[in-house]
Amino acid sequence: MSNLTDESWWSRLKRSMFGGATRLDKGGESIPFTGESTASGNAVNAETALKLATVWACVRMRSQTISSLPLHIYDSNKHIAADHPLYRILHDTPNADMVASEYWEAMIASLDLWGNAYSLISRNAAKAVVSLEILNPEKMTVIRSKSGEITYKYESNGKTITYYEDDVLHIKGFTVDGLVGLSPIKYQANTMGMQIDANNAAAQEFKNNLKVGGFLKSGEKVLSKEQRERMRENLATFAQPENSGKWMVLEAGMEPAGAANIRINPQDAQLLESRYFGIEEICRAFGVPPQLIYHTDKASSWASSLEQMNQGFLTYSLRPVLVRIEQTIARKLLPPADRIKYKPKYSVEGLLRSDSQGRANFYSQMLQNGVMSRNEVRDLEDLPKREGADDLTVQLNLTPIHKLGLDNEN
Repeated sequence: MSNLTDESWWSRLKRSMFGGATRLDKGGESIPFTGESTASGNAVNAETALKLATVWACVRMRSQTISSLPLHIYDSNKHIAADHPLYRILHDTPNADMVASEYWEAMIASLDLWGNAYSLISRNAAKAVVSLEILNPEKMTVIRSKSGEITYKYESNGKTITYYEDDVLHIKGFTVDGLVGLSPIKYQANTMGMQIDANNAAAQEFKNNLKVGGFLKSGEKVLSKEQRERMRENLATFAQPENSGKWMVLEAGMEPAGAANIRINPQDAQLLESRYFGIEEICRAFGVPPQLIYHTDKASSWASSLEQMNQGFLTYSLRPVLVRIEQTIARKLLPPADRIKYKPKYSVEGLLRSDSQGRANFYSQMLQNGVMSRNEVRDLEDLPKREGADDLTVQLNLTPIHKLGLDNEN
């Protein structure tokens, strides 16, 4: 049993009250988020939040989509630098236990649930990265000294390990200071707590077969204590789900007080509306269109086609995360000399295939009218340049009628 002198008990209490600081000031520390109590008394943390189907679907959608995108390293000539030592770690196997898709799925899930994702960087004698091991964000405290130096305090198996900034790949979620990310679960705890309450209320209603309590009038008669107990037992038996659709006999002049219908429509109780509203609020917090998690309520429709929805999801939800990861990798994993020569970049062509026709039409118009060269188009597509493709060309199919059939001496 914990007592007031138990250091771990005080540590847990401190985390629950002050975990996930908004800013990391000099001389301060950011304690990881472990849970938040809502006004209704719910304890919302990563585990309870994932039990909500909407949170599960949003986190799964974002993490699995990003983990399925190929992450390449390009050289200054736009060629894939497959021979770079870091390429295989990022693209294939970050560590001995995971493939790249599993690693990045776990990292993005940590980012969405705790607002921060951490990996321990292992290097060889030549200071080259050899592996990336995922660290539990719930056990990581970020400390900033008075001089501004960042260190990481990690609790593992009852021991506290201190890592320096160069030892940890720290990817941040939405941040207001650029040093620590903010947990969506912490700052949307009330919204998720209300959704938990709505789900529990709906479950209780269905458990009671959508029946509600009420009043019975016995006229001027006063029931004895024994009669009241017997009546309560009969009402409890009648309220059981297996007695749905059956009739109850009211004796001794009893009659219902008010409407005779003692069943409730869940829409009248606004249970369904509150649950739908909660779904859209959670989707809003994670930046996921409700349709992508199969919530097809008409009020949530904002895109006229699947192509536009995918484009919006990539532009407004995924792209900021992808750019953050690319820039963090360049800063933490590439040596300073390599940052000029090499660039990590996600290949998002798979998400844009539905819009490839529009891009092809645009490039075709630019090429045929001499506005862009073929190498300029290839540069926009992250393709290497080709010799002889720097010239501007035009389409010569518009020829005056009187020149048809004549040889062009020039």
